[in-house]
Amino acid sequence: MTETRDWNELERRHRAFWACEPADRPLIGVVYDAYVDTELTARAMGQGELSPDSIDPGALLSEYDRVAAARELIGDDMVAVAECLLGVPWLEAMAGCRVLVPEGKSLWPGQPLDPTARTSINFSSDNPWFRKLMAVMQTVIEHVEGRYAVSFSHLRGPADILIALLGSEGLFYTMFDDPGAITRLAAEAAQLWQHVARAQAKILPRYRGGYGVRQFGLWAPEAAPWLQDDTSSMMSEAHYRQFFLKPFRRISSFPFGTLHLHIPSLHLAETLASVPNVRAMNFYFDSQTITLQDAMPTLRKLQALKMPLILAREVFFGFSLDEYEEIMDGLSPAGLMVHMKADSVEEGRGVMAYISEKSKTAKPNLAREKTS
Repeated sequence: MTETRDWNELERRHRAFWACEPADRPLIGVVYDAYVDTELTARAMGQGELSPDSIDPGALLSEYDRVAAARELIGDDMVAVAECLLGVPWLEAMAGCRVLVPEGKSLWPGQPLDPTARTSINFSSDNPWFRKLMAVMQTVIEHVEGRYAVSFSHLRGPADILIALLGSEGLFYTMFDDPGAITRLAAEAAQLWQHVARAQAKILPRYRGGYGVRQFGLWAPEAAPWLQDDTSSMMSEAHYRQFFLKPFRRISSFPFGTLHLHIPSLHLAETLASVPNVRAMNFYFDSQTITLQDAMPTLRKLQALKMPLILAREVFFGFSLDEYEEIMDGLSPAGLMVHMKADSVEEGRGVMAYISEKSKTAKPNLAREKTS
C-alpha cells in the first residue's frame, strides 16, 4: 500500500480529537468503499449453520488490502484498519449460540438448541470459536505485516450476548421473573468479554505507535476496543442500570474504549459517558423518529464534558453535505468526527475539498463557543 497522506498531520488531528483540542474542522471519514467480508463469508458457506472449522480467512485477506488502499485515494482523515471477520458473532458463539447464515447473505446468532446452555456461560480457552478467532487474527496480522492497523474484533456487550442466548422475550421476561439469573448471566458475559479482549490485546501489534479502532478509521495512542450494548435501546435507563451497567463497567477496561450506540440508546448516553475508560462515543442516526436536532441537546452536553463524538448515518453510510452543515451549526469541531457519504473516489474528493474550503471561512457560533 502506497501512502499518499502526511502521517504527521494525520496523527496531529487524531491526537487533537482525543484531547478535544480546538480544530478548524472535524475529523472526516468519507464512506464510499467498505468491507464486505461478512457477505463473502456468508456466501462461501451458503445457507445453514456456520461452524468454526469451516472458516478460512485466506480468501478474505485481499479484502483488507482492497479497503486499505481505498483509504488513501480520497485524502480524508481515516486510517486503514483491518478487523477480523466483521459480522461473525464471536462472543455469542463462544457463549453457546449457533451461528446462522440466513439465505447465505448474512451471519446471525441463534439460540442454543440445548436449554441448559441458556442458564450459564461456561467458557474455557479450549472453546473452538475462541481458538478460531485467535487463529484468524494471527493470520491477518501476519498478512498485514504492519502496512496498516489491525484492530480488536467485533465484541458485543453483555446485554447483546444475553438477548442472543435467551431471545428477546426470554431476556425481558426473565428480567422480571428471575432477576438474579440475569445479574449472574450478565456478569458471566462480561467475564467472557474480558477474557477474549485481553487475549487479543496480547497479540495485536502497534501501528505507528498506537492502535486502529475498527471501522471508525481512528488512530489511538493506546489499546482501543470497540464497546457496545445495542440491546440497551430496548430498555429503560433504570433497567439498564439495574442489570447491565456494572457488567459494562467491567468490560470498559482499556484506556481508549470507543463506545458505539444506535441513536435509540440516546437516553443512556450521559450515563454511559460517565463510565471510566469510555474515551469517545459513536452515534448511528439510523432511526426514523430521532433527528439530528432531537439529539443536539445531548450531544452538546457530551461535548461540554469533553467527550469526543463520532457521528454517522449508520454502518458504512455517512451524512450528506446538507446534514454536515446542520451538524456544524450545532456542534464544535473540537473532539468531533463526522462520516460523510460518497459514491465514488471523485465524489469523495469533492466532499473533502468542500469541507476544507468551508473550514477556512467558518465562524464560531454560540453552540461552538459554549462547548469549545
